[in-house]
Amino acid sequence: MAGTSFFGLDLLDNRYPTLHGIRVLAIISVVQFHVTWIFAGEEGIVLDKGFVDGSLTIFFGMDLFFILSGFLIGSILLHSLRTSGSQNIRRFYLRRIFRTFPSYYLVLTFLALVTTLTAMQKSHLVYEYIYSTNFFSLQRKDIVMFWGWSLALEEQFYLTVPALFYVLQKLKTDKARIGLLTVVWAMALVIRLVIFYRHRPWNDFILYGALYFRTHTRFDTIVCGIILAFVEQRFGDRVHVWLQKPLNRALLALPALACLWLLLRPAMFGPEYVQIVHVFAWGTVTSIMWFCAVLLLLHGEGPIQRALSAPIFRRIATLGYGVYLVHIPLCDHFIVPIAKRLEARHVSMILVWPLSLVLLMGSSIFVGYLLHIFVEKPALRVRQRLAA
Repeated sequence: MAGTSFFGLDLLDNRYPTLHGIRVLAIISVVQFHVTWIFAGEEGIVLDKGFVDGSLTIFFGMDLFFILSGFLIGSILLHSLRTSGSQNIRRFYLRRIFRTFPSYYLVLTFLALVTTLTAMQKSHLVYEYIYSTNFFSLQRKDIVMFWGWSLALEEQFYLTVPALFYVLQKLKTDKARIGLLTVVWAMALVIRLVIFYRHRPWNDFILYGALYFRTHTRFDTIVCGIILAFVEQRFGDRVHVWLQKPLNRALLALPALACLWLLLRPAMFGPEYVQIVHVFAWGTVTSIMWFCAVLLLLHGEGPIQRALSAPIFRRIATLGYGVYLVHIPLCDHFIVPIAKRLEARHVSMILVWPLSLVLLMGSSIFVGYLLHIFVEKPALRVRQRLAA
């Protein structure tokens, strides 16, 4: 661990420094999405409609988190299999539990104690404690930490990861392993398509609730991260040599840019096809885009890679989990009142929205730092002793 003093950070592993910058960009994209959604969708703060549409179109930062999480878990298990011949499941789950549970339970318990809960929130609270948030209504009146859906999705998926790697270990060739992972990845799209066509017609909001948050419809991004880890560990050297040629880099960048264009313009085929575009976009398109983009960034040495590898990003990324846990409550109770006061004084939203984003990021990083020092670091120390 990098942190040596009580107030120092236990920095994230630095084998892939570019990923720290990517992770920070993902954090910012998620926070900006929620600022716009809370302002325009819940609090009635007037924002330009075109700006709102553009801001909410950038939803795919969360998918990047899933891919990076799958990449991390895949890398850990592949390393364990390569060095010891086993997954060391006990160590795997100890690492997960002591990394994610303490801060999550602290924030959830704090919010449950200081918030006046509705009857539905009280009845659903037990499910939040067992990471089942994403299978219930995520409306404010029904759940305490509605943004915990992504954490629930990850924890549920990780229950199956050892079984997946057990099967992969039994296969004879890397070609067969990649083939199996690709089939598993594609299954999420098949499930989304079956649900979509079986239950038509859809209201946009109901479709969003049915497909976007559920583990069985959204696991493809995590599997994509595992595929990325597999490609990197098994073929990283060959990929690096192949990507030294500008033409090959362009060939990999082209599908990433095409996917980005589709994500930013979901109505490009006409409004009548937007729903089916979403069925593909919510996992399949984002997986392809981020797979290509991350692979390019892992094997490049240009100014973009150097910028994303800046030490400051490693520090912010270390606090990213805490930032995610606390940014919604801080937005509700700190940022929204400030924004409403400024709106009442007729301050332009051209100034208010970016100021709100900066204030929310800054305050979330500060509270995330406190969580890191007083909760995460002690938990990681315990993990070290138990998982040794």
